[in-house]
Amino acid sequence: MSNTKTSYPVLGKRKMQAKPKILIHEHLDCSPEPLRMLTRWDEIGFDKAKIAFPADVVSPWQEAKAATGWDRRRLRTLAATRYQKFIASYAQASLANYVQAIVDHVLPLMQTQDDLLAITRDRIATAVKDGIIGMELRFAPQLHTMGGLSLDEVMEPVIEGISASPFPVKLIVCALRHEDRDMAFRLADLSLRYRRHVGVFDLAADEELNPGVLPWWIDAAEYVREKSRGRIDLTIHLTETRKPTATDIKLIAAHKIRRIGHGIKGDWGQYLEVCPTSNEVTGQVASYQDHPIDRFLKEGKLVTVNTDGTLFTEVQLSDEYRKLQRAFGWGDREFLEVNLNAVAASSFSRAVKAQLRRKLREGYRG
Repeated sequence: MSNTKTSYPVLGKRKMQAKPKILIHEHLDCSPEPLRMLTRWDEIGFDKAKIAFPADVVSPWQEAKAATGWDRRRLRTLAATRYQKFIASYAQASLANYVQAIVDHVLPLMQTQDDLLAITRDRIATAVKDGIIGMELRFAPQLHTMGGLSLDEVMEPVIEGISASPFPVKLIVCALRHEDRDMAFRLADLSLRYRRHVGVFDLAADEELNPGVLPWWIDAAEYVREKSRGRIDLTIHLTETRKPTATDIKLIAAHKIRRIGHGIKGDWGQYLEVCPTSNEVTGQVASYQDHPIDRFLKEGKLVTVNTDGTLFTEVQLSDEYRKLQRAFGWGDREFLEVNLNAVAASSFSRAVKAQLRRKLREGYRG
């Protein structure tokens, strides 16, 4: 493999979608379907959005109401396509915009049980079409309580949504860096109450404002791991935007954390939940070709490939794979390796992991 074209052909979209894939780093609130979002914003009122909707999105959407059949579908699809381009472009302008897009355009649509169930079901349905055979879906339940839901009432519809999945799905509960010890322990207890469905406990959010491995999160993480007898694993968003300190490295080792979210600016022996397009659009690498993922894999690092989210990156996992083919010449051998890494890193049971490995080896010639 090299950073130039190789003999591996770039698979067409449908052929790549047919390949089996494992996804272990994706945020639910970064992955709603544009069509669902437009439907809900229409009900709320487009004029209520803090980030104004452009006329070329609203116009075809409104026109579709008077249309029928194919013309109606065409106009709705046009509006949804334009909306995704608009909100992705807005989010990609800066990390501040990225966060603001979530806060102002996505979270208002995820404050009722019906909305949480619908968005979760949408994500599973799209994943099925994209060839996902095993998935860990992460979110911060506390962000969905602004409309009056309790943390348990947030968990219920999300669990209902994943329970109907034709492939295994586990949840990852995220504490957030700008919050505190009290919230982290509330989320730890929440994870324990739903341990049948929650496989991992995470720390996410802005690494620049609240950097490093935060001691209060470590306390909550050790608590949830001990109380679950190791059934709930740990991961942490780290070295996405900055290098680790010596203290970070010592804490990760001391607490036997096996997984690092992103991890592109460190030198880790842990499983890396790498999200190349996300890193490119948020400015962590100069270009896709400059991403270290190919070098990491050649060096023997435990790379996994993920989307981070589908809305702002404009990629499904099959799109990410095709980009890796074009940029680095990846073929079945590389895709099998990163998928087997994802299975090993995941929180699925031994029996489920064995089934997933078998499907992966059948799907790739590596």
